[in-house]
Amino acid sequence: MQNYDSDKKTLYDFIKEEEKFRNHILSIMQKFGESTDNIDIKNIDKIKDFLEDLKFSLNLFNQNIDTLKKISKEIDEISIIEFPNSQNVTDKPPIVTNKAETNKLPSTIESQNENTSSLDSKKDSIFDENNSKYKENTLIISDITGNVVLPYNIQELTQILEESKNKYSSIDDIIQEKYTLAISKFRNPFVSRFREAFKLIRSKEKGSIKDAFELGLELIFNYNLHPAIISACKNLDELDIYLDYLESSETQKFDIFRIVFEISPSIK
Repeated sequence: MQNYDSDKKTLYDFIKEEEKFRNHILSIMQKFGESTDNIDIKNIDKIKDFLEDLKFSLNLFNQNIDTLKKISKEIDEISIIEFPNSQNVTDKPPIVTNKAETNKLPSTIESQNENTSSLDSKKDSIFDENNSKYKENTLIISDITGNVVLPYNIQELTQILEESKNKYSSIDDIIQEKYTLAISKFRNPFVSRFREAFKLIRSKEKGSIKDAFELGLELIFNYNLHPAIISACKNLDELDIYLDYLESSETQKFDIFRIVFEISPSIK
């Protein structure tokens, strides 16, 4: 029995060591996915290789941990059996060497007093589409203003205004703070696609770092996908629907929200 206890302790130490490295990989993934640092577009191939190495390493660590836990479970199951020539598990089981250098990170790794009746009156005027400046349920990607405006619903905004009178004084304030992004945020479309996909899974779907990372890698070189469209999707289902139409060149059929590109006129 003493040999089995020693074996269990050895395996436990191996598992903890692998979990430590696995968690380090996940931490690097999360930092990159949530970073807002600018990355030179010329380095995108190196970044892609780095991200692939992280994914490869994470998969290996997960495989190693699963294997060690399986061995530990098997030892528990046979510990009541006495073997005449039992061999102590004193040598570390063969663990696949990870190819990513996990200790090295790229340097670029970033009105308050308005009453309810007046608000209802304002809501009615807002819903008058013929006279309204508000474009509901529309993603606006504007080179002219230098901004991206995410889709919003006026009814939802009026509710936010009612509930946060001390924070917002108008619908415009809400749109500016919660729905408006600088178009420069998407200057590097490769990294932006990765990060917006990562945030979609982590923030909106509450998914794992691994799943967020894999979606980011899947979309990073989807040249026809503007990263702001990922930002505009409320969930993965909306993005999947758009990607299906994009693949079949039928994006005009996508009706979850409108997509408007405002391009500055070229100078002749």
